[in-house]
Amino acid sequence: MHGPVRQPLRKTTEEHSVSSLADAPPRKYDYRKSARAAIADLGNDARFSVPLGVIGPFSQWLGWPDWLREGTSIPGCGKLPQRISMADDITITANFLERGHGPELIRKTLQTNRLITGPTASIIIRNAPTLEQALIHLTSLIEATNMNVSLQFAATVRRAEVNVVQKLPLGPMLDFVAAIRLILVMRTIEWFLLADLQPVGLTLSLPYDQSIEGLFREKGVKVEMGADHNRISFPSEWRETSNSDYDASLWYTALLRLKKADEIKGNRELAARLRGQVATSLASQGKVLRLKEIAVREGVTVRTLARRLSATGIKFQELVDQERRQFVDGLMADASLTLADVASMSGFSNSSSFGRAFQQWHGQSPGAYRDALNRH
Repeated sequence: MHGPVRQPLRKTTEEHSVSSLADAPPRKYDYRKSARAAIADLGNDARFSVPLGVIGPFSQWLGWPDWLREGTSIPGCGKLPQRISMADDITITANFLERGHGPELIRKTLQTNRLITGPTASIIIRNAPTLEQALIHLTSLIEATNMNVSLQFAATVRRAEVNVVQKLPLGPMLDFVAAIRLILVMRTIEWFLLADLQPVGLTLSLPYDQSIEGLFREKGVKVEMGADHNRISFPSEWRETSNSDYDASLWYTALLRLKKADEIKGNRELAARLRGQVATSLASQGKVLRLKEIAVREGVTVRTLARRLSATGIKFQELVDQERRQFVDGLMADASLTLADVASMSGFSNSSSFGRAFQQWHGQSPGAYRDALNRH
């Protein structure tokens, strides 16, 4: 049974353009400080790459300004690459907000007829057989590809809802990130239904903005702003609304892409698990684990383990060196330990190999480094 005939997404009567830098309001928060806190919380996961996602159209609307790259590891100018590190994703979002463009980007997202998301999410939304399948797989995709927030879908007999759950200490950045995520959910509902969204309820932590509230009101959505949580809810019976544009082959493509995203997430979690095992071995035994030992623990072959780890962009030896360096730096701060103690406790066979590794890490000998610590 087909759902209602697709209606074009309704345009608003008032057009808002993205403000120029000169029009940007004064900052109220230090968004870059929030970004640094979130990146620090990520630790080594900050290096993993994620799809450009909504940052792409946002940057295009703003004309790909050079300040997008401020504080990031992305060289050059103009368009951004299709995949960026999680740290750069968070930093660019902070740059949007630092320049005062948050409200304008939200308004633009509400006004445009496009689905402002990445290609995989777009395929899921446009080709899922039912609204429930679209939301289940959309939330799974965001969980697999996003480290700052997750979406949780739940339903009772009367109402279904999607909640935004914070995964990182985003501070005031959460208001913007959550609003963009829930607008995507709202547009997904809109894709499956007629334009009337009056039964939809939306709660945002975003500070009250009359123009943003007006755009939601034009779509029939009742919104509460300035709340302590972020949630969208709708009648539970809408979950079974079928997609008149359902295409089995395209839906299969969407599922394959989601499976790939889940594999990347699994590899990322594997890398984090390996880091934990290497760090534990150093702390408890003063020993550096070999790839073969970890492969046995994971129940896979060395080749499979190396391939899965390589898919994250990190080689095993790099991972070991990073954990070892962090462990050594902690030991070096303990004045009661001699350099020979530090070398032995961090798994080096002799002081010479320790010295060479330390020189490579810090550009100076362990002795010079210890002297500098003592002076300060």
